[in-house]
Amino acid sequence: MRYRKGSLNLDNFRDQAVLHFVADSRYVTHAQLFRFAQLEYYEGNRPSFNWRIRRMVEGGLVRKQAPPMLNGDALYSITRTGLQALEQLGIYYLGATCDREQDAYKFQLPHVLEVNNIRLALLVHREVLRWIPESFIRVLNLSPATGYAKVYDGIARVMLNHEFVDLAVEYERTLKSPAKYEKIRNAIESEKWVKAFLYLVPNYELLYGLIAAFRGTKQFVLFGLVDEFKRERLSTRVRDANHRETALHDALAKLLLAKTGT
Repeated sequence: MRYRKGSLNLDNFRDQAVLHFVADSRYVTHAQLFRFAQLEYYEGNRPSFNWRIRRMVEGGLVRKQAPPMLNGDALYSITRTGLQALEQLGIYYLGATCDREQDAYKFQLPHVLEVNNIRLALLVHREVLRWIPESFIRVLNLSPATGYAKVYDGIARVMLNHEFVDLAVEYERTLKSPAKYEKIRNAIESEKWVKAFLYLVPNYELLYGLIAAFRGTKQFVLFGLVDEFKRERLSTRVRDANHRETALHDALAKLLLAKTGT
């Protein structure tokens, strides 16, 4: 279907998917969006994709920025108009709770963009059935009936042995104080909706620091290196709070077995 010059029509599922991903991500680079398009609906034509994004920017659905740290790559975020367009499609972010029309330097861009990379890694072989982004978790947490114990960077529903498990994912770039980890640990140990937790970090120093902070936890908390996860995904090596090492898919499989009592 061709669009008239200057028009903007979100009847096309590709436009809907891209706009939805921008809303989920808080911030997303042009390269990440194109990778999403390749993985989600096999978009291989970069000029066509560039045209699609340009129309969204010109139509006021998406805001474009160019932070120096990205070395020429564009950065996108959803606008209020974009959120309203998603609501017309039945995708709700409850309005003002997702106001993103601010300058990117006010946010921790390296953290946000790495979380996007983690989600994209799980899309490579369709290893994620559903991803609940941090932005929507914040909305769910407005209600005690639907809220999680804390705001996670994302919750991935992955399939293992024809069963699914929900995995709360956290990307940790720097260590927090012991007092903050005690608060986080207490929140995780009170979690009702998720039974598996994965912390991904950039180096071994952070890995060992986190394991020490969670030693003896009653929850199923795993720790791994983010670069290895982006390469290996569910095959990445992880450690539990007692330093036992295994592949992520094997650890999750054991959790499922314990859950079913077999």
